Amino acid sequence: MEHSNHSVQVKAACVAVVLEFFHALDTRRHEAAAALMAPDGVWVRQGKRLCGPQDVLAALNARAPERTTCHVVTNLRLTAWDGAHATVAYFLTAYESVPHEQGGAPRLVAIRDCQDALVDTGVGWRLADKRSRRHLPPEPQPE
Repeated sequence: MEHSNHSVQVKAACVAVVLEFFHALDTRRHEAAAALMAPDGVWVRQGKRLCGPQDVLAALNARAPERTTCHVVTNLRLTAWDGAHATVAYFLTAYESVPHEQGGAPRLVAIRDCQDALVDTGVGWRLADKRSRRHLPPEPQPE
């Protein structure tokens, strides 16, 4: 039973990191989002490989200042856990609003199937590997 309680705690901690990451992203607190990356964490974002908090921070600071986003996380589940390493999977629905486009009305950007590997750093869980693929419409399968 203790193992089960601990897995619930691990899941809660990992879920909190994922949710805080996207909340920080959507509220333009880029430093807070980048701080959730492990020192050697990798985020494959828009086809680019960002390594560590500094790369993530630089990429986020380059976002258009007039663009507002909302990332909705659903179906989040702990898919693997082994000591100091865990993996979560979820769907991510991303919206954006740009004031001079369509009167600023929100626009669906993507529905993605995400998988994040996290590591317990001793001072909290951090994102070690962040990847996703388009869910709807599905990405073409490699031949």
